[in-house]
Amino acid sequence: MLSTELYKNSRLYNFFMKSLGYEASLKRFLSEIAIDYKGDIQVLDAGCGTGVLGLSLVERLPAAKLLATDLEPNFLEATRENAVKLGIPVERLLLGISNINHPEQISTLDQQKLTLPIGSVDIVCVGAVVGYAQDPDQCLARLASLLAVGGTLINLEMNQRWMGRYISYRYDYQNLSVERIEKVLQRNGCSVQIKPFSLRHLPAKMTRVGVIARKVG
Repeated sequence: MLSTELYKNSRLYNFFMKSLGYEASLKRFLSEIAIDYKGDIQVLDAGCGTGVLGLSLVERLPAAKLLATDLEPNFLEATRENAVKLGIPVERLLLGISNINHPEQISTLDQQKLTLPIGSVDIVCVGAVVGYAQDPDQCLARLASLLAVGGTLINLEMNQRWMGRYISYRYDYQNLSVERIEKVLQRNGCSVQIKPFSLRHLPAKMTRVGVIARKVG
């Protein structure tokens, strides 16, 4: 039986993600998403956990800066530790506490308040976090509003297969259909591609589906 303490304990979460191959399979999936950005761009990893998604992206984008946010400070520290292990300079990383209900409102670890302007982010990535919002549709709309025109939102969402539904149930997560997510993002100026996980993305294939949105206006 899975422990619901997993999402509170960053060390346990980190061990689980690495030892069972989830981190590696998520990285394989991300590596296959076309990301054609150059120069000094801004990446937001909202609900970052241990930073798997955001750190993987900035590894591919040498001039990118990462803003990693989470509700739990211990996960932010784990993200910082993982960045150091990957050789990502600390000046490319900003960590902040944020509630997914208002992903634009951030409190940095040195107690500074930050509000992200509309259209200020080039890439937003989230991994099975939107379903924790009180209003997931509003949360998606807020995330889409942060994208600059031409920006990309990468949502590695819980799928609706039996395992995705079971994990969602165990962690009190709202299991959202890709059709619902797609409609919300389209209403908020995005074109959307649904990208299923394949066998080469095991074990993440068992629980995740990719939703890739591009801001077109």
